[in-house]
Amino acid sequence: MADPGLPPARSQALPTAFLWAALAVILVAPSQLAYAVHPKDGPFIGYADLLAGVVCLAALLVVVATWRWSRLVFPPLAAWALVVVAALSTAHALQPRSAVVETVQWALYLIAVYMLFANVLTDRLRLRYALVALTLATTGVVLWGLAQYLTETDPLRVRAGFSNRNTYSAFLALILPLLLAVGLHTRRTGWAVWWLVLVALGLVTMLSGPLIWVTLVALVWVAFTATGLRRWVPLAALAVVFATAPWVLPRNYQAAGNELAYPYETEILKIPGGPGQARELTVPVVKKRWLEWQPALRMLSANFPLGVGAGNYQINIGQYYEDLGANPDFPAASLPNVKKTEPDTNNLYLVTAGSMGICGLTALLGLFAHFWRRATNLWSVAEDDLGRGLAAGLPAALLALVIGNLFTAMFVRGLSLVIVLLFALVEATLRLSQGQSELRQSPGV
Repeated sequence: MADPGLPPARSQALPTAFLWAALAVILVAPSQLAYAVHPKDGPFIGYADLLAGVVCLAALLVVVATWRWSRLVFPPLAAWALVVVAALSTAHALQPRSAVVETVQWALYLIAVYMLFANVLTDRLRLRYALVALTLATTGVVLWGLAQYLTETDPLRVRAGFSNRNTYSAFLALILPLLLAVGLHTRRTGWAVWWLVLVALGLVTMLSGPLIWVTLVALVWVAFTATGLRRWVPLAALAVVFATAPWVLPRNYQAAGNELAYPYETEILKIPGGPGQARELTVPVVKKRWLEWQPALRMLSANFPLGVGAGNYQINIGQYYEDLGANPDFPAASLPNVKKTEPDTNNLYLVTAGSMGICGLTALLGLFAHFWRRATNLWSVAEDDLGRGLAAGLPAALLALVIGNLFTAMFVRGLSLVIVLLFALVEATLRLSQGQSELRQSPGV
């Protein structure tokens, strides 16, 4: 009689040692700590990315030596397409080095790391190991962020191991819905308390206005997947937090309410006024995070199929700025030099369209659509607490990913490994359930 707990033979592509290596990657993934080849111009090599690259290279050597290609799980077509488009776009890049670095990063994340995760997460025990590693990593990040939340006066410095509040909040927007889901659907009290406390503390430390709202939407989505008290208690808790935020969490309220509602820059602005001169603007100017949407669309028109080159968005955005018309002092074809423009507030879809054209944007949307479709099928194969938790949490995390990228480009160092892990969890859960179904239907079971 076949053992129903065994994974299908196809999944045995990598030795067990790579499971532990993959878990090490997960533990260090949520961090933007990096080595800078040049302090200003980079490239910046993330330590987590470096570890992931070494592990993936070792896995490739093992697969080549043992010729296990037929057993591998490969990325979807959209992932390959995005890497190919990034490579083709380098032909139009003003800075070819930046384009090559960006292409290599896409290949590392969407192909190499995805294959590593998808090919080691081959049974339920391994899925639990991955969830434990992600929980430990998130615990460290949230405690770090909480310490900064209690001691730092500048909201931008509440960032844990990330560069600013936006990337830190983006990480939490992706992970908190998943933790809430597994916490609501598990019967293990200790783990449930751990996950729910992490969700509460993480939500408190979020100070990026748009992403607070994105996370709240995703958490409400997750709560409605549960029944009885498991649904209404978190919904009531979120309602209480929402109602009392102006008094209990004034910094969060400021970020999610007043600051987000006020669309203008508050720092001193200067614009070119001639050779060696600068003039100070005293009229309100829309924040760059909203202002850049128009020039980003104009950048797409410069090379509709392939854009201006992967990794070349930032050096091109200024020349595609169009005079707003309402302010005669505002120069055409340039952006105002804001004294302190907040980083990581770009729209990923416009960045992708501008840098890799309509082909890149189509590939990116195809990638999101593929995993969204796969994630919505998880409920049909959920058979236990872990399956129900993943079925509730992964679609909510992907929803936060899709909406959150309107406000913060999440495919960056420190977040990309986490995003790819979510993709791999979707694929691994479905493949595991399908494999077990085939085993049950086989004559020997």
